[in-house]
Amino acid sequence: MSAGSPSEVAAPGAETPGRAATPGNPPRPAIRPRPLTILAAFIRRDWAIDLSYRAPFALRGISLLLTLALFYFLGDVVDDAAFEDQQGIDSGYFGYVAVGLATFTVIQTSLISFSRKLREEQTTGTFEALMTTPASPSLIILASAVYEILRATIDGVVILLAAVVIFGLALDTSVGGIAVALVTLIAALALFASLGVAVAGLTVIFKRTAALLTLIMSAIALLSGVYFPIDVLPGWIQTIANAIPFTWTLELLRAALLGGDVDAARLAGLIASVLVLLPAGLVFFGWSLRRARRAGTLALY
Repeated sequence: MSAGSPSEVAAPGAETPGRAATPGNPPRPAIRPRPLTILAAFIRRDWAIDLSYRAPFALRGISLLLTLALFYFLGDVVDDAAFEDQQGIDSGYFGYVAVGLATFTVIQTSLISFSRKLREEQTTGTFEALMTTPASPSLIILASAVYEILRATIDGVVILLAAVVIFGLALDTSVGGIAVALVTLIAALALFASLGVAVAGLTVIFKRTAALLTLIMSAIALLSGVYFPIDVLPGWIQTIANAIPFTWTLELLRAALLGGDVDAARLAGLIASVLVLLPAGLVFFGWSLRRARRAGTLALY
């Protein structure tokens, strides 16, 4: 049986199917799989698929190192002292962009992986089967992308470790700095996962959303200060940039890891956004499923 076959994934963790009604025996409902069982099943499946194609592991690592080297040498043309004074951090341009690159790698995956995994299920014909299992559709869509998000998080950590070990970047490793960085990263992952689930809902309805995701990620890379400070943008664009939660994420992570001043209000705003948008994203995804079922388009791709 292949790792991604419908029978393996359709009801991960289901121990006993529902029993048909017979004289004297009422029907027994199917046992709902445990959330951790479903999560583990999706992680095992995607890990098995990754192991089948090992070359991308090495190639991805080489690509990350080459990208870091590019920005390391690009940093030689920037006046680090002036840059540090302007940005309020204890690192030059390379440290600034290393944190931005690591964070963007993680957040990009948390945004696009839900739609991508759903699209894979659509094109392989397993999506409708998944949506008819006893497991909650919200749980299935969240679990489907966990492996890719974990892998991207490891990639982000590798980027920072390589920046420290190979290129000599000095990070703030104090307990307070690491704690703020972890809280910020978890909140940002949840926030962009909620947006990713909403886009997955659009994928259920419109089937193809790759162009929309490309537009969103390009806008985030341009406006959120991933590669350069938003101070260089025109004033009205800066206003838009400062309203984007990913801008807050980068500012908080850079302050925590590069010796800056943490803006507690920004951190509170990030957490509050998660509390609003994550339930909203799941509600929208559930609505999109009901709409597709009524229209008879759930199995179409």
